[in-house]
Amino acid sequence: MIEIKKLKLIFCLFFIFSISNLSAQQLEFETSSGTNGTAFYAIDKTTGQISVMLDYYSKAGKWENYGGIIERDSLENNLSFCALKTKNGMAFFSMDGTTGQVYMMLDYYSNAGKWESYGGTLPSSAKGYVGFQVDIRTKGFNYYAMDGDTGQVYLMLDYYSNAGKWESYGGTIPK
Repeated sequence: MIEIKKLKLIFCLFFIFSISNLSAQQLEFETSSGTNGTAFYAIDKTTGQISVMLDYYSKAGKWENYGGIIERDSLENNLSFCALKTKNGMAFFSMDGTTGQVYMMLDYYSNAGKWESYGGTLPSSAKGYVGFQVDIRTKGFNYYAMDGDTGQVYLMLDYYSNAGKWESYGGTIPK
């Protein structure tokens, strides 16, 4: 009987440590494929530092940092990440999970490698945002976020008269 209790305790401790390690992951990951091969991108979820590794050219298989860090008040491990290929190069996006503030960095034009904040913060007080995504449209970028507690979806565009303003879409998920 004692052995079964020990096994249960060991299993419970293993489970607790496994879950806490998953939530404490420091990096988030994206890829982009092109005619030369694949580029791998990782963001440090606390600082916003981007690292890049290619599977082609002379530096294949070697991670290198790109750009600067995100200047923000919070140093929480809560930055989400999206990397998109545009016609001019790569666009990197991150969202602060506490405020919903979006940051953008390009690898082209005069401000290449510099994070800049875009738009306002999310209008909810729950601050449980997850599932940040960005997509490219003909006129610009669409930003999406979802409140992880309620399922409320938010949309922000960088074009039209409401550019830079988060707006809720639909309702909450029924419980």
